[in-house]
Amino acid sequence: MATLQTEPGKQPAPDVDRSGRAAIHPFRPHVVGAVFKRNLQSYFSNPAGYVFITLFVLISSAVAFWRDEFFTNNLANLDQLNRYMPYLLLFFIPAITMSLWADERRQGTDELLFTLPAHDLDVVLGKYLAALGIYTVALLFSMSHLLVLWYLGRPDMGVMFSTYLGYWLMGALLIAVGMVASLLSSNVTVAFILGALFCAVPIFIGYLGSPTGGDLRRQLEGWSVPQQFSPFGEGVIPLSGLFYFVSLTAAMLYLNMLLLGRRHWTGGEAGRGRAGHAAIRFLCLLLALFSANVLVGRLIGGRVDASSEGLNTLSPETIELIRKIPADRPVLIQAFYSPEVPRDYVETKNDLLRYLNEIQARSGGRIQLNLIPTETFSTAARDAEKQFGIEPKRVFSADQAKQSSSEIFLGVAFTSGLEEVVIPFFDRGLPVEYELTRSIQVASRSARKKVGILSTDAKLMGGFDQRSFGQSPEWSIVTELKKQYEVSSVSPDAPIATDLGVLLVAQPSSLTQPQIDNLTAFVKAGGATLLLMDPFPVDNPQIAPEVPRQPAGGPFGGGQPPEPKGDLKELLELINVEWPTTEIVWNSYNPHPQLADMPPEVVFIGKGSGAKDAFNPDQAASAGLQEIVALFPGLLRSRNGGGSPEFTPLLRTSPKGGVVEWSEAVQQGFMGVSGINPRRRHFATNTAYTLAARVKGDAAPSKKAEPAEKKDEAAKEAKPGTINVIAIADLDMVSEQFFEIRRRKIENLDFDNVTFVLNCVDVLAGDESFIALRGKRPEHRTLTTIEAQTSNFLEDLNAQTKVAEDAAKTELEGAQKAFDKQVEQVKARTDLDERTKEIMLANLQDVAQRRLDVEKQKIEDEKLNKIREGRAESERKTRAIENRVRYLAAFVPPLPPMILGLLVLLGRLRRENLGASPKRMA
Repeated sequence: MATLQTEPGKQPAPDVDRSGRAAIHPFRPHVVGAVFKRNLQSYFSNPAGYVFITLFVLISSAVAFWRDEFFTNNLANLDQLNRYMPYLLLFFIPAITMSLWADERRQGTDELLFTLPAHDLDVVLGKYLAALGIYTVALLFSMSHLLVLWYLGRPDMGVMFSTYLGYWLMGALLIAVGMVASLLSSNVTVAFILGALFCAVPIFIGYLGSPTGGDLRRQLEGWSVPQQFSPFGEGVIPLSGLFYFVSLTAAMLYLNMLLLGRRHWTGGEAGRGRAGHAAIRFLCLLLALFSANVLVGRLIGGRVDASSEGLNTLSPETIELIRKIPADRPVLIQAFYSPEVPRDYVETKNDLLRYLNEIQARSGGRIQLNLIPTETFSTAARDAEKQFGIEPKRVFSADQAKQSSSEIFLGVAFTSGLEEVVIPFFDRGLPVEYELTRSIQVASRSARKKVGILSTDAKLMGGFDQRSFGQSPEWSIVTELKKQYEVSSVSPDAPIATDLGVLLVAQPSSLTQPQIDNLTAFVKAGGATLLLMDPFPVDNPQIAPEVPRQPAGGPFGGGQPPEPKGDLKELLELINVEWPTTEIVWNSYNPHPQLADMPPEVVFIGKGSGAKDAFNPDQAASAGLQEIVALFPGLLRSRNGGGSPEFTPLLRTSPKGGVVEWSEAVQQGFMGVSGINPRRRHFATNTAYTLAARVKGDAAPSKKAEPAEKKDEAAKEAKPGTINVIAIADLDMVSEQFFEIRRRKIENLDFDNVTFVLNCVDVLAGDESFIALRGKRPEHRTLTTIEAQTSNFLEDLNAQTKVAEDAAKTELEGAQKAFDKQVEQVKARTDLDERTKEIMLANLQDVAQRRLDVEKQKIEDEKLNKIREGRAESERKTRAIENRVRYLAAFVPPLPPMILGLLVLLGRLRRENLGASPKRMA
């Protein structure tokens, strides 16, 4: 093989500058590679390096999966690790960087390193890339967390990618900071302590701003590592975040070069003032980077949405709706926002401003945007209140274990011609994009469709409350509908006008018969109707179908008795629906461990329940739903099977439940329903129940036998319209508590109750443009493996409960039969007169009744004990599963680096003993 050689005695001439001195290139990749290879091999050839990696994977696994919050939240994500990852790196990164420079100085190899024909930049980059490589390997080992999540559920891999990118960028910055500490000491321990202290500055800088308040506090919090990492953990890769980590990393590497270059001038005459000059240069660099970060964050502000659902970018539906805005009806948007908001509202404010800017940029001039920073008691605040009714809202937040409150503005007004739509305040849980897009669309339209609210005892529009003897406000569902429709109250005492887009009827069973007849006529004429029918309205049980109407003043009210409730039979026959008013559905499926104390009549409907048709995918109203909660709901059935009108289920429970009779579910008192019976029994029927259904088509034929004359008259009348009804067997689905959960994002719960009802109204009104946008939210990715295992325990518990109930029932029947037998024996005696028999029977009944009562109580107690034991056993098995997952998730991932470290140790010991004389003495 031919080789390239130089002539003897001749060496390649080095590059020289004008002074004749050898010129050293400022950057030599082969030198960087040599330093990188040397430090990387040094770390991974030492078993101690694997110990640190093993500890990192072990601790991160414990943080991610060991805490109770992971199982309580029941979500396949790394939220727990995201919260503590910056603080975990505070100790792991200094363990990597402490020996980079300190070992060189301790062993005296730094002088040899600096005599190489290399620039300081080459050495710094080589060592930095080696440390970054070590950290990258540790992160690769920790990716076993994804395998754990994939086993337990189905995590969003886009969010996982952005999360690990954020981990890597955090480590890249802190490694550069830790290298500075290693340069300042030749002692490895001191270098570790200094590294932890230096890394703590960008991590805890947000806490330094808390006492200052104002803009400085917000700026310092924004510059902290946890705050910059936060979007990455949510599936967003912001340009400002990338620039923050990269720029500060470059600044710290530059500081490494300045400290490394001290050897050229320190201690001599030329070194006077050089230290101050270098410090000024570094501070100027930090100031320049600070300004650049501010410009990038405010002027550019780009971001990449890595989530599978595309939650952080404008959806195609929004873009399409914006393009349809008439050119002659431009929309003016005026946003009033507080420059400083509590930490809980920072994300909401940022999303609001970002979406507004992006919507304006894509509107083609159809939208004019005016962003108005608004301080309390300022001129802008006065204008917002006078013109649009936007007022500051007092919000409460817990910051650093301290409760605080503040008044902030987050309101937006939309104006187009004479149309005006105002959102007074954006709560944390409101879907920002949906609210903005809907308001823009409504403001740009010349007319809104009409929605009528039928006046019933539910009082959706508000009114006098017999329970509190005061005026009750309108329900939030009405307030929500007013943002999109022209909403009005409709009296049931007169024929209902057919020009309504949709008629919403809450608890039609509370109407009188003439009122029901008016409603039936409206439905028969083809009026779009949303029926909310509930056998047990939790918020107001007194309007349940089985409870008679009360007088105007309550049980003690005077005057004429109220007109009794009517019969819904004709209406239900017309729409082909069977609604048993005495049956309440229960189900054992509950995907929220933090809500484990909820009774089984709180029915959770979700894709993880085991019901494939939980949400009808072919119906727009239910296709995009993820989870709905119904409180003591009823059930719906088709009366004639596949007849007309067509009965299409929208919501279905899983078969892991049954029904409870009204009489057994409630406790009756003098004032009506006094509460829920704690001793009600639950017998599983293994049947899936329909809680909501769409009914559309020709009216069902009447089953009444009519005279021939009436049939001829009916034939001459106009043909009835097509039935267009959606029936929901739960009024509590739109109760205030679900709106409050939606607004405040309580416990991070995200139910689709409000979304479903609004979807139903849109479908009935024939306007489905907002349905897809309304359902845009993170997918509820639960720990399906744990749910599947614990569901078996719940089935066993239900079976044990049924056995206990049956046994108790059998024993009670046996005791009753024994008593009846004794009575018959007394009655059959012929040696006693009737008076004596009556006395004996009375005594027997008195004694036997007391004995029977004691026996009943004993049987009931035994039943309850068996049920408690079954529940305790189910809970124990569930905890056993969680503990097994804890141990597997925490201790299996560290095994690969531990095994690799042991192999390296064994190889090192073998090489040390290679060639040693076996006869040498120990």
